[in-house]
Amino acid sequence: MLWTPGNEFNYRTDNFGATFTDGGLGTNSPGHANANQKGANTNIISGIAEDCYGLAICFSGGNSNGVSRQCMVDILIDPAAGAGNAGSSWSVLIANLAAKSSAFTAGAPGVWYYFPIYLAAGTAIGTAHQDSSATTQALRVAIRVYGKPSRPDLLKVGTRVQTLGATTATTVGVTVTPGTSAMGSYSATLGTLNFDAWWWQLGILSTDGTMTANSYLFDVAANATNKIMCMEGVQHTVVGTVEQSGKSAFGAEVPYRMISSGQDVYVRGAGNAAPDSGMSAIVYALGS
Repeated sequence: MLWTPGNEFNYRTDNFGATFTDGGLGTNSPGHANANQKGANTNIISGIAEDCYGLAICFSGGNSNGVSRQCMVDILIDPAAGAGNAGSSWSVLIANLAAKSSAFTAGAPGVWYYFPIYLAAGTAIGTAHQDSSATTQALRVAIRVYGKPSRPDLLKVGTRVQTLGATTATTVGVTVTPGTSAMGSYSATLGTLNFDAWWWQLGILSTDGTMTANSYLFDVAANATNKIMCMEGVQHTVVGTVEQSGKSAFGAEVPYRMISSGQDVYVRGAGNAAPDSGMSAIVYALGS
């Protein structure tokens, strides 16, 4: 029998820190005094020592009891920072990652994303985030970089991400109404792919300031007629009335699906109870 060993990452670096709490994980990314405007650029990880082939992102600490905190976070890079140096000349790598009332607490594991994306050694990683409320309250950002794969020839990585469905003027996505104990209808289109994409991530927001304890599963699909599944069963969890939520980066399977440029993208969902009001979705499509 032929055994083909799997790939292993032999380099990891992160800013998780030693305090694994909602307000202690990662690094503060400050908000803006005005609603719906990006706060200051913040260095999260100084220039990495090895090429990056995978990027894991977790948001927490972005919750306030009785307040609907919808955040959108730009992931920034400075490719010329140099190993170990903080970034200073930033550009947007991934625009407007959604983080609704993000929390790292019992029942809410943080709002997670994962991208198999390539970044050259020496690249610094930063963030800038906006909030639907006028607040300078920080959002906690934890990022882990993976590099030195044992078999780089077997890895598929992307270099660019298209954000579909984000409206920065009001910090919302495209409306989606989950069904109660059953899948709801697909949303209107979140937008059209402008390049071939093969890796998918989903963000969920809600304008509800008194969220109800609930567990949701969401699907992402492409093509208006045939609905080709890109992500299935992505979990989004809401904790009681304390305005805390979390989201998985994956779902029922690895979110890998080749979709050609020009296809529209849609989202649907189901909750085990009646959904919160004002729910919306944003999709992130990665390509080479």
